[in-house]
Amino acid sequence: MPQMKTLLLGLGVAVLALGGGVALRQVMESRTVATTVATDLGAPFALTDHTGATITEAAFTGRPSLLFFGFTHCPDVCPTTVYDMETWFDDLQVEEDAIGAYFVTIDPERDTPDFLRDYLEPQSDRILGITGEPEDVWDMARSWRVYWQKRPLGEGDYTMDHYASIFVLDEEGKVVDLISYGEDPASAKAKITRVLG
Repeated sequence: MPQMKTLLLGLGVAVLALGGGVALRQVMESRTVATTVATDLGAPFALTDHTGATITEAAFTGRPSLLFFGFTHCPDVCPTTVYDMETWFDDLQVEEDAIGAYFVTIDPERDTPDFLRDYLEPQSDRILGITGEPEDVWDMARSWRVYWQKRPLGEGDYTMDHYASIFVLDEEGKVVDLISYGEDPASAKAKITRVLG
């Protein structure tokens, strides 16, 4: 009888393990599918671009876009990403009005429109900076499920840890892909080409 209980217990554990494996595979498959299907993120907003003009969520519709969340005091990820986006557009010979490109600051306390303009314009004439009142900017970032965290450096200075991938949006403003920081340029350009159709 103890052997039968042991056998049944072992069989039950095996069935649970098999079920767990199937459930895990289904989750992974659904995540894989989700990266190729347009996804709704974001919420209505009214912020300020680096020219001082009002910008809303309507900017992300009507044409594909690349959307990045960063900050101007970033030592490497953000300047590299701005450089990469401009390089990809040049390599693909993408017309300026064919795709939007946006740099939303997650450090609006320092990144005023003027500061964003002085940071972006020497690097790119097609990436538009977005800022505004801190709580409004952070509400917008939350609606995109973006991570950021202020990290003190001492003597009143700080840096920002933040999400580093670029959202690839279709002409309806829905996420259809992501470009990871440091992704192979050929892969990144292929994703841009696909969204351009």
